[in-house]
Amino acid sequence: MSLESQVALKRQELNALKKITRLTDSMKAQLDEMAHQVNHMESNAASVSHVMENWNSITRSISQAGLSLLQYTEADYEVGTWDSRKKGEGETGDDRDKRTPLPETLVRIRVEDQEELPN
Repeated sequence: MSLESQVALKRQELNALKKITRLTDSMKAQLDEMAHQVNHMESNAASVSHVMENWNSITRSISQAGLSLLQYTEADYEVGTWDSRKKGEGETGDDRDKRTPLPETLVRIRVEDQEELPN
């Protein structure tokens, strides 16, 4: 083999190695970007998980409150039913309040975007 053909062969190898290096660098950059996106997705998934845990707790509380109301009849909710009880039966006002079949009030807070809130 002549010197010129060996040089040409080595140039082809060098060009192939440069091409492989460029492709490898490109793949490395894409994999780094993908790793960043996966980390971002993981943090978003953790946030969604936290929100879902809160909703699970809220629905359980609502369910328990609803189940506790099953012990009362329709007549218990008529206006004035507990007021018509006579104090002379030996019960105090506190005893009457304990038997009042009304559930505790749920607090509702309006949630708005920060942009809509007045400064």
